[in-house]
Amino acid sequence: MDVKGAVPIGGQPVEQVVNVRRPRSVIAFACWFALGVGVAYLGFVIVEKLRTIVYLLAFSLLIGVTLDPLIGFLQRRGMRRSAAALLTWLGVVVLLATPFVLAVDAATTQLPALIKSVPELIRNAESHLGVLGDRLAAVTDAPARGSVNPTEVLDYVLTGGALLFTAVTDIVVVAFLSLYFAIELPHLRQLALKAVPASRQVRTARILDELIVLVGRFMLSTVAIAILVGLSTALWALAWGIPYPVLLGALVTVLSLVPVIGSTVGGAVVTLVALTVGLPTAIITLIFYISYRMAEDYLIQPRMMKYSVELPGVITVPSVILGGAMLGVPGALFGVPMALILRVLVRELVFPATDQA
Repeated sequence: MDVKGAVPIGGQPVEQVVNVRRPRSVIAFACWFALGVGVAYLGFVIVEKLRTIVYLLAFSLLIGVTLDPLIGFLQRRGMRRSAAALLTWLGVVVLLATPFVLAVDAATTQLPALIKSVPELIRNAESHLGVLGDRLAAVTDAPARGSVNPTEVLDYVLTGGALLFTAVTDIVVVAFLSLYFAIELPHLRQLALKAVPASRQVRTARILDELIVLVGRFMLSTVAIAILVGLSTALWALAWGIPYPVLLGALVTVLSLVPVIGSTVGGAVVTLVALTVGLPTAIITLIFYISYRMAEDYLIQPRMMKYSVELPGVITVPSVILGGAMLGVPGALFGVPMALILRVLVRELVFPATDQA
């Protein structure tokens, strides 16, 4: 309201009256700010309490988006969306269940032997390290406990059973939720577009479709690379007599789902296990993983990413590290997809706005 030329009220200028009312606006602003902070904190607490559910929904949605390129391929061949999604989902379940069944079988048959042979494996590794092995032997030769507490054993068994039940339940929930998201992804897309003003729906639809395609193709490439490095690990361990090749291959496959860091950690684990066979075997295994890493970075990954999207290492590595630091393993898995989303949003929204400014 313009106060110039206004009639004084009660002998005081209007400007003085406005000045008297300013503290009320500050108080109102403080109240609204406190309310906003309270709502944000309440939302944070709710998300923290429901973190497991949020993770399951996020994993399921990511799997549904990952399957979307394969479903679209089958749809272009004349199949209905539901049939294509179900067929793709069943194929992925079989593909993922096979290495897990092999890993579980290897664990049940080889893990007891591995536990019994741990002291011998440690002694073999120490014997191949010379002076460093003697120092490690002095540390590891601590006196063993004289008796086993049955209460602790029962507690470990119950805790392990509870964790196994929770893991199986989460896997089943994620599996069926991913099937739902794979079938209903177009409907969810339309529902999301309804929340956008009509004048911006065309541009939003284009950005959303690009995000779905990029994330889906990137995740498919990541899974293919992880399966390749896991299979290579199992064959390498089998060829060089490294113990537990199937178990190591499954472990490296799971670790390689985390971009950049996962395969490196898996290679380090396999190299340490190879040390139990002999120092030359460990050195050759280390050279193998370094060579494979270079081949993956310069040959395999560029060819795979040619069909998806290529992110520079200056974005990929910090995304994985930052996601892992904030949310652990789930954050590391979601780090690169979130970087992809931010990259598209910055290119489509921020850059055009700065060019018009």
